[in-house]
Amino acid sequence: MMLSPTWQHALLILFLSILSLLIGNSVVLFANRVSRGQFIRSLLAFAFLFALSFLFWMLSVQFLATTLFGVRKEPWEVFILVSYSFTPFIWGFLVLLPHLGPYLYALLRVWVVINLIQHVAQAYRFNLFQALVVSILGWVLLELITSLSFLRLDVLKRWFLKLTTGKAEYRDPDDLVFEYVRAQRLLALQAALKREEGS
Repeated sequence: MMLSPTWQHALLILFLSILSLLIGNSVVLFANRVSRGQFIRSLLAFAFLFALSFLFWMLSVQFLATTLFGVRKEPWEVFILVSYSFTPFIWGFLVLLPHLGPYLYALLRVWVVINLIQHVAQAYRFNLFQALVVSILGWVLLELITSLSFLRLDVLKRWFLKLTTGKAEYRDPDDLVFEYVRAQRLLALQAALKREEGS
């Protein structure tokens, strides 16, 4: 059965988004010198977490729109709506840029939320306030779930990293670069001191 152009575009956006984010995050894995098996498991785990995040946004939009404003869309309609909102993640590979990566990722997430507000308003025929409530509440809830300390997500994260990569935590590539530069400077200084002692 042939998929409609709308479905094809939605699936293509999701595929390119997750591929781009995987490329960006693979730099962290290379920097931490994980094995090939750990590298593959880590990428699969990231793809799974991405899918969970997407599913959460889908369900939150569906639940909030139905519960708060009594407007219900079919699940496949919400799937397409959220998929189109994820378009900015196509630029996810930019997270590999030193220093700027985390800020660019935060910017992409905000861009996704803005997209979601626009698509929710259009699909549900909501006014700006209704679209903001449906879109922002789901995003805030997701942020709270991932940051609440009593959930001990930091412990879960370390366990998950240990399971997939064999390491309890990742080293930031920027830190590794700084360490390398410092080591090179130290070697150059030691070489200069030896030359001075010899002369």
